[in-house]
Amino acid sequence: MSRSLARRITGVLAAVVLGTVGQLTVSGAANAAVSVTTATLKDGQLRIEGSGGTGGTFIAAFSTTDVAGARVGTDGRFKIETSGFTAPDCYVTINAEYSPLTTVHLGNCTRSVTPVPSQPAPPTGSCVITSQGPASLSIGTGAAVYFLTTGCDTGTGTTPDPVIWSVVAGVIPTGMTGPNLQGSTAANIIGTPSIAGTYQFTLQATDQAGATDQENITIVVS
Repeated sequence: MSRSLARRITGVLAAVVLGTVGQLTVSGAANAAVSVTTATLKDGQLRIEGSGGTGGTFIAAFSTTDVAGARVGTDGRFKIETSGFTAPDCYVTINAEYSPLTTVHLGNCTRSVTPVPSQPAPPTGSCVITSQGPASLSIGTGAAVYFLTTGCDTGTGTTPDPVIWSVVAGVIPTGMTGPNLQGSTAANIIGTPSIAGTYQFTLQATDQAGATDQENITIVVS
């Protein structure tokens, strides 16, 4: 996960956990259908407008690489605006208090998915991603897919430093996010797949000594 995405997620999580808008305390998910009337992404500028949900409900827009959010106003409307937003496949999943509601296509958006190579780059050291076969997920069902490494340098301190993970080609299933760090030698992608299809992406792991490895991953959503 990139540092910018980590900062965005931290901010969004803080907004949900605190559950406050001024003097208003909110909790729980939206109790009314949420509809999106505007959804665009141009030159990194995200704009999503819609209505529905109880005033104060937190609405978040998740792409496969980024997240932004805002609260529903007392008039029942919400507006999410941010810059520097990325969505390689031009889709975002709209969540109310982290319950996925719908996936929408972003207008004015240009796909930016790097083609997956037929063969990923070989390891540059002893840090190696554990090979795994295709995973199968069900559309509309929350899931997590885990990835592991062996032989990676995790530092010399008493607490191991994490291996850094990234997607360098292709795209993970729409409705999911990551890779998210899980301990010093593991990561996952999580979420609720919302569009059926066969997704391929190249995952890269980098250890504390700078050694890297790549693995092509296939996930089938049906």
